[in-house]
Amino acid sequence: MKTISCKELGGACSQAFRGSTFEEVASQSQQHGAEMVALADQPHLDAMAEMMTILESGHVEEWMNAKMELFQLLPDDGE
Repeated sequence: MKTISCKELGGACSQAFRGSTFEEVASQSQQHGAEMVALADQPHLDAMAEMMTILESGHVEEWMNAKMELFQLLPDDGE
């Protein structure tokens, strides 16, 4: 299992996501993002707007690959 934060995934807080694969933590991050949108949490809304800029620029694949590489470099926390 590895642990990565919302902020490390482009978000706005230190909420930790744990999983064996990038897909697992990405799913948790998406759920967290939806919860923050429902709460109208401004820092998360700002982070999402920044991510939309990346998406619209056509660089989302590069951004996603960088996040996957970051996850792969994280140490396994032993569980």
